[in-house]
Amino acid sequence: MARRLWFPPLITPSTAQQILGGIESVSLDLGLTCTSVKIMEKGVELPDRNVISFDDLRRIVKRKNFVFFPDSGSLRAVAIADDHLYKLVPTTGAPTVEVDGIRMHRTKGTTPDADAMEKIEAMGIREGRILDTCSGLGYTAQAALERGAELVVSIELRPEIIRIAKLNPWSRGLFQDEYIHLILGDAFNIIDALPRDFFDGIIHDPPRFATAGCLYGREFYIRMFQVAKGGGRIFHYTGEPGSRYRGVDLRRGVMRRLREAGFVKASYKASALGVTCEKPL
Repeated sequence: MARRLWFPPLITPSTAQQILGGIESVSLDLGLTCTSVKIMEKGVELPDRNVISFDDLRRIVKRKNFVFFPDSGSLRAVAIADDHLYKLVPTTGAPTVEVDGIRMHRTKGTTPDADAMEKIEAMGIREGRILDTCSGLGYTAQAALERGAELVVSIELRPEIIRIAKLNPWSRGLFQDEYIHLILGDAFNIIDALPRDFFDGIIHDPPRFATAGCLYGREFYIRMFQVAKGGGRIFHYTGEPGSRYRGVDLRRGVMRRLREAGFVKASYKASALGVTCEKPL
């Protein structure tokens, strides 16, 4: 049985502003539920007995794209800095994660959780076994289960992203659902170890072409073709239809290479900003 995770109380600028305005029923899990807090003379007491001063709350209000949690008497951002800066960023729905200031989910006109569901709907699979090549915070893996998948294999390259996901209540299912199998590693190599003709659907939502070009290449698409079942459906996120990288039409190139790998019926789904195709029976 998957172990249950403990999530610390999470404070966003919006939550801090509400508390400073005298509201004592706020969300401490990024909008999933509401919790009662106790406003005192110099700060607020959280349900876990942590006390956050009004001065600290005012500082949080000024940090618009951060999420904080109390730790040993101080406040820490849900962020990791090594060669890159990874941080959890609040939205009006599920939070996104930024890597060096680049958001890993669509947030313009949508939310990361709604975007994940659109990708699953575009793929057109409501049951069977699903491969999620780039897990991120696990939203597409969870959406696939919600839409009827019986098993999801989800691959994530960066341990930093997994550490952030473990502090994100919206990612709970990624670690606690027994039907999601999370693998840490490079999808380009790991896919070779997966069974052939196995997956009914593949969600491929890679990072930008500039940072993960191999995941847009014909060789990787051949590997996806090998693990997909006959009739298996693919959704490949590409971004805006007119997007170009150094003068190259990314979407058109993706569709051409998918066909070269053996997939058929490649078409662009504007609602989800990606390409769908399938493996012949």
